[in-house]
Amino acid sequence: MKIILAAILLLAFSISSATKYAGEFLYVGAGARALGMGGAFCAVADDASAGYWNSSGLHLIDGQEAQFMHSERFGGIVMYDYLGYGRSDGSTGLGASLFRTDVGDIMNTNNLPYYDTGSDGVFGVDGTGEPGDAGNDDYDAITNPDGTEGNGVWDPNEEIILDEGSLTYGSGVDWALYLSWSRKLNSVFSVGASVKVIRRGLMDNSAFGLGLDIAARYQPSEAVSIGLNLQDVPVTQLFWDTGNNESILPTAKLGLAVIWPLSKFATVATIAADGDFRFEGREYSAQYNFSGISLDTHIGAEFLIKDLVALRIGSSEGSMTAGLGLKFGLMNHPVSLDYAYLSHQDLDATHRMSLGAGF
Repeated sequence: MKIILAAILLLAFSISSATKYAGEFLYVGAGARALGMGGAFCAVADDASAGYWNSSGLHLIDGQEAQFMHSERFGGIVMYDYLGYGRSDGSTGLGASLFRTDVGDIMNTNNLPYYDTGSDGVFGVDGTGEPGDAGNDDYDAITNPDGTEGNGVWDPNEEIILDEGSLTYGSGVDWALYLSWSRKLNSVFSVGASVKVIRRGLMDNSAFGLGLDIAARYQPSEAVSIGLNLQDVPVTQLFWDTGNNESILPTAKLGLAVIWPLSKFATVATIAADGDFRFEGREYSAQYNFSGISLDTHIGAEFLIKDLVALRIGSSEGSMTAGLGLKFGLMNHPVSLDYAYLSHQDLDATHRMSLGAGF
């Protein structure tokens, strides 16, 4: 409990500066099971993906487990892969999670030629009265260093020449490694933490960062669990090789899950809900916003039939999700195959497939 209180204090002190959406690539999620439930997994978090959703749940793993997920987001625009591992002795859990996001074929227009007319968009020598020319925008290192015409760099309102021969293409690739730990403190309470190592690449530039997530799980009964994951505490810094830095403010992820056995149908129903509280002042890009604090919701349900087939449905930030799962044995090892679907209002749907194995 002291760890969580300290983390909340650090969160409060870190709200003063941040870069909006700098950590967006870290919010996609892990595992088709959780994503089929709309990402409402903070209070569930009982498999290898717990290192991402709520590290305090790693001790719930039975032995060892590995997961792999591949996702083609928005009709193949973004490739997203996840590889996770977790193990537990019943009281202590350890895990590692690796994420890779790849956005290929990004058009680089930095080398396109342009007309160096200055911000007024009109060629003209100062003082000659050329129609439309500002008359005082010619660049001179001594007499007019703020001039924009002829300064050798592109300025707003200067016309760019679309020369396909000058276009180049690159990619944006992001990596994140989570190293996670959890500990069961007593019969109802557990804590956990994940250290994150981040590398971002965009065209010819790259960034490096370190982050920390602190989590807790409270389960007063077999039917109810509550989860809390404070992500990027007190703040995650990204250092670019250009000299620029980005700050990722904390996200407070709070979840509730209820397990309801339906014995008549040989089914176990899990109903879950998460709320992601952010402090970046996202305003209208979030579902709810008040005084600079935004809230995005995740709601989901899983129906596990005879411990073999799972049906899932949910909502992630207002977008519908659905999923299927199949459990079976292979060479005396439990194997799970899961699929998740995410709708999108403007772009193509996202499909995720994941494979898990216990050993």
